[in-house]
Amino acid sequence: MLDILRSQLARNYQHPFYRKKFEEANIKPEDIKSEKDFQKLPFTTREDLQAAFESDPFGGFMVDDVVRINFSPSGKGLIPILQTKRDIEAIDTANAQAFIRAGVERADIALITFNYHIFIAGLNFHGGMEKLGAKVVPLGPGSTERALEIAEHAKPTVLISNPSFALKLANEGLEGIKLLIAAGEPFSSIEGYKEQLKEAFGGATMVDYYGMAECLPIACECKYENGLHIVDEFCYVEIIDPDTGEVLEDGERGEIVVTHLNKEAMPMQRFRTGDLSMIERFECECGKTVTMPKGVFGRTDEMHKVKGVKFYPSQLNLVLKGFPGLTGRFRAVIKRTEKGTDYLEVEVEGREEVDIRQLEEVLRSALLISPNEIKVVEKLEKDREVLDLRY
Repeated sequence: MLDILRSQLARNYQHPFYRKKFEEANIKPEDIKSEKDFQKLPFTTREDLQAAFESDPFGGFMVDDVVRINFSPSGKGLIPILQTKRDIEAIDTANAQAFIRAGVERADIALITFNYHIFIAGLNFHGGMEKLGAKVVPLGPGSTERALEIAEHAKPTVLISNPSFALKLANEGLEGIKLLIAAGEPFSSIEGYKEQLKEAFGGATMVDYYGMAECLPIACECKYENGLHIVDEFCYVEIIDPDTGEVLEDGERGEIVVTHLNKEAMPMQRFRTGDLSMIERFECECGKTVTMPKGVFGRTDEMHKVKGVKFYPSQLNLVLKGFPGLTGRFRAVIKRTEKGTDYLEVEVEGREEVDIRQLEEVLRSALLISPNEIKVVEKLEKDREVLDLRY
């Protein structure tokens, strides 16, 4: 592992962005001979990336071999995610191996409900499925009725979806699914949630998947459902104390930090994800040993995932300030409906004559999700309040 990591660090050293981090630590790739040496390198944060993209549209990461540009939401708008052809091949291979461990076979038909446009999720899952030889239906997001209509024709055996949408499909009559690969929202970290979906799908295998636009895959459950196994052929994962930055021992809860092992364009190096988890080591029947037993169970910052999309409350404040009738103060309540879907309720302070329909449209454009309910109230107790009642 250390040899592979050093090779990646040598590539990173050629990027001006990371050259500064090596110089800051007064260390070179060849000096790293142990995990302790590696831990001397500074962390990379989303703020670091945002700053790089402010001075250069591609943050200095663009290389001639880039063939795909996706985008990902951040606190300051969309940031680009760059891939070379070899990067895509590495992602597809890592995903294919994870999906095989999850129980996917060549004969399976996989229905993918994630977005294929702008974001990376749909293509990410699609490439892994095609790599292992499964049959893929690139449905993308949409209405329940449309998904059920396509499923009636395609007869899928594997569903790749947000868990909340998967539950909705099951409640509306989707049948024949033997395996659910769930991503984009908390899943195994919610007590009883997997059992609820397993029952809804008649005992199907429930696989939790974790990744993010900057680095994916990171971890994926196998068919034995013993927790999310780190995809350690693709990335190196550390768990740190969010306050001190100290690397924690196995079994301690902390922030997930990821480093690519074979990335050409825009590699992540000691990237602080802001997600909270823990690592345990045991030998699973699938052969993997490094596992996040309960997946991701919290955040270190303000970001919330709602309906599979990153929701930054600070963006909400900026939108509200653009309406003359509103003060910018808000209260956002994230709930889960009886059917298991996310429900976003937003209360804003201001005058009642504000055009709610226009506000909803602007919020949808800025946040990339639509609030289920918007209320205008005369007075709010707090300036900005976010209540996540799902867990």
